[in-house]
Amino acid sequence: MKTEKVAGKESWVVKTPRINAAVTVQGAMMAPVRFQLPDGRDASPYYVSPWQDEDTSGIEPPVLQPLRGDFFCCPFGADNKVGDEDHLPHGEAASKDWTFLSAGETQAHGSLSLKMNYSACPGDITRELLFGRDDPHVISRSTLKGFSGGYPLGYHSNLQGGREGEWKLYTDTFDLGITCPDYTEPMIGGEYFALAPDARFSSLEKIPSRWKDPDTADCSIFPSRWGFIDLFTIYRKRSPEAPLAERLAWTVAVNRHEKYLWYTIKDASLLPATVFWWENGGRHMAPWSGRNSCLGVEETCTYFANGRRLSVAPNVVSDAGIPTAITLDPDEPRMIWSLQGVLPLENTEAPITGMSLDAQGRPVFRDGTGRELPVPVRIADFL
Repeated sequence: MKTEKVAGKESWVVKTPRINAAVTVQGAMMAPVRFQLPDGRDASPYYVSPWQDEDTSGIEPPVLQPLRGDFFCCPFGADNKVGDEDHLPHGEAASKDWTFLSAGETQAHGSLSLKMNYSACPGDITRELLFGRDDPHVISRSTLKGFSGGYPLGYHSNLQGGREGEWKLYTDTFDLGITCPDYTEPMIGGEYFALAPDARFSSLEKIPSRWKDPDTADCSIFPSRWGFIDLFTIYRKRSPEAPLAERLAWTVAVNRHEKYLWYTIKDASLLPATVFWWENGGRHMAPWSGRNSCLGVEETCTYFANGRRLSVAPNVVSDAGIPTAITLDPDEPRMIWSLQGVLPLENTEAPITGMSLDAQGRPVFRDGTGRELPVPVRIADFL
């Protein structure tokens, strides 16, 4: 399959009747993606970094060179040295070139399969992307082989910024909400932080801030608080022995101006963390230069974005009984999946209150008016 340059980077392009998606050779980052909604409107939720029309070859760390959309990280985060093994921030999967394996079509999906052989350790990752033909959704399946030991990992989705308050965030229930413990000062190295460090919270709408007035910040609305970058995480306890419906977790971002919602669904027994990277003009070093606005919704198993060293060690999250790394066996392949997509939305003010599986095992979201928003994908079919 030939590549073409899209938004500054060589990419594979997959098209179905509902989706036009580019996946970069470097980092296998999925964006831009144009979804067609059932009413004929287009939705393009994913972010592309603003330096893609510049020379990116010298940008460090290399994950920033193609930065965009959704990608897989192993290990997730920076500070990845454990023993003699070390990794780039977010791992080679997010920064080195992938190899094309195959592309094809079925009645339900267009597909793209890629492979990454690691040099930092024994192991390889095969990533398969399935793009809906009749419905605007994407299934990602990343299969890890040959890795040994504990690794933080997961999917790093980035939504584009926009007008003030464009996105409204909803999540299912969580057991622990905590802000990044590392941002102890209000400003470090050209980065400015609005949230109180190492603070607990139970609602995205009221997260402790650094200020006396207001003493909390509404982190369910993005963009807001221009000039700040923040990181906060919600964690869930889900047993791998529980039925599938009880293991699922979801995050929804409602685009209130364009009247659609973006969703991501995962198995929270594998990926218990949702890390929110709140980037709204708060970084002033290159290549950010105070011009970047995106919202990271990172479905992971990790200790914040602190990388492998701290994620495999005891920490306040693992002490609470929530894993922050996945133990990989070189003799047992491990598949990590994600389901993402968009749905049209008439009433953008009605909150998204829940999600369940219907009798056929397909997700159905519900809003505050009782309206059902079905996702016509049987999750069991791709596990």
